[in-house]
Amino acid sequence: MEAQRRLKGQMTLCSWDAGWRSTLLRAYDEPVEVQELDTAPTVDQLLVLVTDGTSDIEARYRGAWHRTRYRAGDLGMTAPGEEVRLRWRGDEAHRTLQLHLAADMIAAVASELAGGTAHRLQLPNQLSCDDPVIPDVMQAMERAVEAKLPDLYADSAAHFLVMHVLMHHVRLPALHGAGYEDRRLAAVDAYLRDNLGTQVSLDDLAGVAAMSKFHLLRVFKRRFGEPPFRRLTRLRVEEAKRRLTRGSDSITEIAFACGYENPSHFAAAFRRVVGVSPTRYLRDTR
Repeated sequence: MEAQRRLKGQMTLCSWDAGWRSTLLRAYDEPVEVQELDTAPTVDQLLVLVTDGTSDIEARYRGAWHRTRYRAGDLGMTAPGEEVRLRWRGDEAHRTLQLHLAADMIAAVASELAGGTAHRLQLPNQLSCDDPVIPDVMQAMERAVEAKLPDLYADSAAHFLVMHVLMHHVRLPALHGAGYEDRRLAAVDAYLRDNLGTQVSLDDLAGVAAMSKFHLLRVFKRRFGEPPFRRLTRLRVEEAKRRLTRGSDSITEIAFACGYENPSHFAAAFRRVVGVSPTRYLRDTR
């Protein structure tokens, strides 16, 4: 990897060692002084967090030199495709945490927010950036690598950061109106109602909504007050109550019709929602 070969620091942590593939996070012990370093451009958005030490650093990009003093907690961003010339000197070595936000993830989230205009967005390229949220999330991700948490954690955290960067550091075109999003969520709700008796996956729902799974979970809960699968359970139980009241089907038949392969699982779900067992509910309504 050309970007890795050009760096002068010693890598002390890599998320690939934890099995992460959706997101690349690395930590480096940086030298006290670097007279000149040309970074290699990447297709990703790069976030660089100073986690220890201090350094006076200069960066040349987009035809001008920029200068700042890095201390622990300071954050820089390099946009996709940018080649930056760096030089720095400090009284001591400093440590950085470097996170790559994948290009395909940025494109997917930008498409949801701005209607497929990701290639026209001006992603942030700043030597120093004031943002208290990003350092906290990056350090939490570092701890997750050390604990070898699953890639699902990395994927969720990276999606959040992509959304955060686009919402707070990018001038987005006019967002879709609320009616556009409401129509997609209504389609998901209709899909749930039409598939009470079948197995439904989050991938299925994301496909219906034409959204990423992360974004769907966020906006669905905001719209309906509950996650999709809790709503699915409640819709199944409501259908079961109607069938129990009609009295034409057995409890086992109703369980199968409402998507439960095991009647005991149906009974447990019914009790959680209604507060009584299906048998008790049937007896009380007669």
